[in-house]
Amino acid sequence: MDYKKVLRLHYVNNLSGREIADSCGDCSKSAVNEFLRRFRECQELSYPLKEDVTNEYIESLLYKKSGVSVDLQLYRDFNKEAVYKALARKGETLKHLWQKYNAVGVVDGKKPYSYRQYCRRYSEWTDSKHITFHIQRYPGVNLELDYAGKQLLIHNRRYPNETTKVTIFIAALTYSDYFYAEGMIDCDIRNWIRVNNNALDFFGGITPTITPDNCKVAVNKNKDWISPELNKDYQAWAEHNDTVITPAKVKSPRWKPVVEGHVKIVTMHILVEMEEMIFYSLEELNRVLQQKVAKENNRNFEGLSYSRADLFKTEEKETLLPLPLNKFEYLERKLVKVAQDFSFTFDKVHYSMPRKYLKKEVELRVGEKEIFVYNKNGDHIRTHKRSYTPKEWVIIPSDMPAEYGDYGYWNVPYFQQKASKIGPSTRALIDAVIKRYAYPVQAFRSCFGILRYAEKYSPEALEKCCRDAINFGKCNYSYVSNTVSTYHTETKPDATDVFPENQEAVTGRYKDDDSQYSLKNLLMRQEKEAHHED
Repeated sequence: MDYKKVLRLHYVNNLSGREIADSCGDCSKSAVNEFLRRFRECQELSYPLKEDVTNEYIESLLYKKSGVSVDLQLYRDFNKEAVYKALARKGETLKHLWQKYNAVGVVDGKKPYSYRQYCRRYSEWTDSKHITFHIQRYPGVNLELDYAGKQLLIHNRRYPNETTKVTIFIAALTYSDYFYAEGMIDCDIRNWIRVNNNALDFFGGITPTITPDNCKVAVNKNKDWISPELNKDYQAWAEHNDTVITPAKVKSPRWKPVVEGHVKIVTMHILVEMEEMIFYSLEELNRVLQQKVAKENNRNFEGLSYSRADLFKTEEKETLLPLPLNKFEYLERKLVKVAQDFSFTFDKVHYSMPRKYLKKEVELRVGEKEIFVYNKNGDHIRTHKRSYTPKEWVIIPSDMPAEYGDYGYWNVPYFQQKASKIGPSTRALIDAVIKRYAYPVQAFRSCFGILRYAEKYSPEALEKCCRDAINFGKCNYSYVSNTVSTYHTETKPDATDVFPENQEAVTGRYKDDDSQYSLKNLLMRQEKEAHHED
């Protein structure tokens, strides 16, 4: 109820309670009469009212609940209506008004609210009054982001019934209404950053603040709007571009009204038309989408002689902040362990590392062109150029050992010794595999894989397979892996035939179980003894 209006209609226009209720339309006759009764009984109020009396003050006097809240006892209240009117002035902010309110200090034993509580109480007041106001927009200040609710489809040429959904990303400048749109299949952080970069390239600059929707890919948590928790990669993107992310309030479209309007425009005037088209690729869809966006940007405003593009070029473009020289690149993060062959593996490609990092865990931050390697303390170790060729080795020569002495279990003599115990053909194959590479460490994984088949099948089976591999000129791991099972026999040789130095420890044939005399345990024991001797 607008209490001041009701009092004016009653005391100035001499209207009854029923007439006042009919005139206002938002309250009943009984509510009006009850208010007038309370007003007459209130000794602190009389008509005409003083200039500083507000509706809120009248309500607090006439409808106050029994008892006094703790806040009213300890904290000094402020005039919300006066704050609302003050915010209409150009350049005025809620922070500045709070600073003036806070500077008064303690009055009658009541201290001022903190800025957080000040904002919360003002927000509750505006919500209770359903108050909205036009936000004055200034050139180059804010960019709003959102997704369109309607999706498009990409069809498969071979299988027409198979389709892929495409989500439409929209970015709009709040002053000129100039906007950008792009379709994206995967709405993950990598693609979110990509479309954000594309939007900045389209505008040719960036604004000091950016207001996205509360999509999961951008905002992790936003309970109270004052201290939202952003996605760490999106926060890094903002810091790289020297801007601030200010997400909209949850479930409050009016906090980003400009882009919400563009969502409606794109949906009604662009996506409805494109829905009837058939697209076979995302590139084709985006090409048509951007043509239609350009047409909409160049269309004159209703009743005006200029368009969004005209307003952007003449008044807003020059006010945008410049973009950094290099685009922010999303880096995929992964923890890997450096193997005994002086390398770690990412996406089936081997990358060399110095000897001191053997068997240690390192963090990878992987971009499209480079791989950045960090230690567990977050210190940058080195940068590798990224390769997309499976099983390729990316080597820095200084990482490779000059001599193959003691640097862990894996070295040339180690594999040669193991191969010789199985048989001459196995030794010859291992030597051939090692010679194929410029750096022997590149062959260690293949050697390990080949010798492992002596345990899985039998040394005899591996020896026969290696003999045929040499005869056929196929000295590689792939041939052994694909054919060794055909040489497997039921009877396995004694351990003493292959490893005579363990004769005193072995009393029978090899077993397939995990007993202490299995080939697997013998190999492990030998490795430990060799390492101890070294």
